[in-house]
Amino acid sequence: MESIFEEFEDMDFDEYKLNELTAGDILDAEANLNINLPKEYIELLKIQNGGYLKYNALPVSFKNSYADDHIAVDFLFGIKENEEIYKSKYLLNEWGIKEKDFVTISGEGHTWLVLDYRKNKDEPEITFIDTEENKTSVIFKTFNEMIENLYEPPTEDLSVYIGGYELSVERAKELCKSKDTEETLDGISIWGCSYKDLTELASTLIMILETNSDKYIQESASQNLVQLITGEFVTDEIIIKKALLILGSVEDSEINSDIKYSHKLLLDFINRN
Repeated sequence: MESIFEEFEDMDFDEYKLNELTAGDILDAEANLNINLPKEYIELLKIQNGGYLKYNALPVSFKNSYADDHIAVDFLFGIKENEEIYKSKYLLNEWGIKEKDFVTISGEGHTWLVLDYRKNKDEPEITFIDTEENKTSVIFKTFNEMIENLYEPPTEDLSVYIGGYELSVERAKELCKSKDTEETLDGISIWGCSYKDLTELASTLIMILETNSDKYIQESASQNLVQLITGEFVTDEIIIKKALLILGSVEDSEINSDIKYSHKLLLDFINRN
C-alpha cells in the first residue's frame, strides 16, 4: 500500500506522527475502544503512524464552513496509548457530541472525521461532523473508499481567500489592531500565512486574547497561538508560559470549550516535550 502521508525534511515538524505502530498498539486500541479497526487504516499506519496528508481534501455534496464541494482533512490520527483515538469520547463530549459509536481519526474541534460504528461494528462508515452547524453527515461507506477519494484541491489566490488583502505582514499587523471582527480575523490569517515575525505574532495573539472578547476572534487567536507553539515556530519560554496562563484562565462562557481544547493541546505538547 502506498503511503498517503506528507514527507518533511525536519521529522519533528509533524506533530501528528507517532512512534512506529506495533501489534500491541492495535490489540490494545481495539480492546480499549471495543471495536475492530479497518484493515486499510491499520496497513496505512504500519507505513507511518499518523501525520499530515499529501492530499488534504475529500469531495462532498453539501456546503460547509470550508467549501461548497469538499472538506479539508489535513492529517490522520495514529495509534498509541493515551493519544488521540483513545480520547475519542472525551474529545467529542467536549464538543457536545454524545454518540458512543464514533471514533475520531481527524479533526480539531469545529469539525471531526470519525469511524462510524452505528450500523456495522466490523466495517465502519466515515462520518463528517460540523459542530458549529450541528450537522452529522455520512460521506463514505468504508475507510478504503475515503482513502481512494483523497485529492489536492485547486490552489486559490490566497489574498482573495482571506479577504482580498495583499499578503503583507505589515498590512496584517495593522488589521490585528482593528476593532472590526472580520479585519482582525483577516489580519491573523494573513500574518500566519506569511511565516514572518512569528514570535511577534504569538505575542500579539496573547494580547488579543487578553483584550478582545469577540467569540470568533478568541477562537482564531487561541488556535493560531497553539499551532505556532506546537509546530515549534515559536520556542520562547516566556511566551509559552504566558500562552499557557491565558488559555487556562478563561472563565466559563460560550467560547470556553474552544479555549479549553486549545489549552489541552498545549498542555499535551508541553508534557510530551
